[in-house]
Amino acid sequence: MKLTLLAAAASCFAALSAPLAAMAQQAPIEVSIPSGGETVSARLLVGEGEGDRPAIALFNGFPSGSNVPRVAGELQAAGYTVLVPSYRGTGASGGEFSLDNARVDGQVVVDWLRHHDGIDPDQVAVFGVSFGGWLALHTAASDADIRCVVALVPADMGVIADRWGRDPEYAALWRSELDSFAADPELARFGAGGPGVFMQASIAGAEEARFSPKAAALADRPVFVAGGRTDPAAPFTDHYGPLVAALRAAEVPFAALEFPGGHNPNEAKAAAVSFIERSCFAD
Repeated sequence: MKLTLLAAAASCFAALSAPLAAMAQQAPIEVSIPSGGETVSARLLVGEGEGDRPAIALFNGFPSGSNVPRVAGELQAAGYTVLVPSYRGTGASGGEFSLDNARVDGQVVVDWLRHHDGIDPDQVAVFGVSFGGWLALHTAASDADIRCVVALVPADMGVIADRWGRDPEYAALWRSELDSFAADPELARFGAGGPGVFMQASIAGAEEARFSPKAAALADRPVFVAGGRTDPAAPFTDHYGPLVAALRAAEVPFAALEFPGGHNPNEAKAAAVSFIERSCFAD
């Protein structure tokens, strides 16, 4: 069993990307955002329309690289400004990759959007895929001013890290995958300790990384989640099921989509865009 876990959804999304010139009315702008003493590299797609625009931070799967998924261009064409960052330790961003750094990066890019010219600071949302879905949920849970959340095939890193600590075979499969990422500095940089130290730190922080206990923080905002019933990367019963149960128990105003496929966000892309148009920025 080969794991192409957090990268899988990013690859699915990127596979349907159009050339940038065709995808966007205005070409993406390369920006650098300070975070943790380093910089996060990101692409900004400025929404069409007059006045300050509603904005969406779009978090890719891991490793995030420089992919700009087609959905970013579709959201731009609908009038939203979209920021697509690469987490620290991935792509052209500086620093090292860790769960803690990624969570800081999530908040930093949202704050950057709020203060950027042409953005309505009261209308900022988060949209994430796979690892990015987990990050979007965490970012919104810690920031009450985020308007709404979209999480497609979210991979709860707390659930994954907890299993690393209990299941040596599962941890070994992941270690092999992370080693392959680390072999290419363009994909991922884990620092001097490499993937092994990253995994140990993640295991130690697994409970803090788990999202379900934080679901009540989203009780006043619309949330959209989608999961595949045959997902091998973020298994349905371990990730999507507990997330939906936690949102329901916390009385979060959420919409959920189950689809028969695997770790493929494109199965839910149209429903996610429709949700944003209906629910995210209504007065």
